Amino acid sequence: MKFITTTAAALMLISPSVFANGYLGGQFNYVDGETGAGSVRLPGVSLLTGYQYNDYLGLEARIGFGVGDDSITTNGTKVEYELDYYYGGYLVGTLPLTKSFDLYALAGYAKAEAKVKANGSTIKGDDSKFSYGGGLKWNANRNWTFSVEYLMLVEDLDSVNLGVSYRF
Repeated sequence: MKFITTTAAALMLISPSVFANGYLGGQFNYVDGETGAGSVRLPGVSLLTGYQYNDYLGLEARIGFGVGDDSITTNGTKVEYELDYYYGGYLVGTLPLTKSFDLYALAGYAKAEAKVKANGSTIKGDDSKFSYGGGLKWNANRNWTFSVEYLMLVEDLDSVNLGVSYRF
């Protein structure tokens, strides 16, 4: 999957015809992680790039990382959780509602890595799975879009994302 994501990004940078229908953006992510002891909120940021084939279909690649951690105290022990990174590649289906608003759904593959710290020990874990979600996009003008979405990143990690993108 890394090869596909890297190749897609490289083609967007090389080919002017691909670049004409491409976009770059960023998101702030409110990642919710489910642990055996409860939920943790792990803030993150992500960068995305994509290509819109037509009004209804596109491809997108994302890479992100955590920008904070959260903790749970269980049986008197403080356990800290931190999101290291995540990436994914998605097929994006779009349903134009009006000139300014679109609904979209995404489906693809994602991988995430997180750390758990307790009693001076650190354990890293990762997961890669089918990933899916959907959202609402506001097309502010020809180039700028703003979005809010829900994304099931991997098992036990889902997120609500606020984003902005620039279309070329």
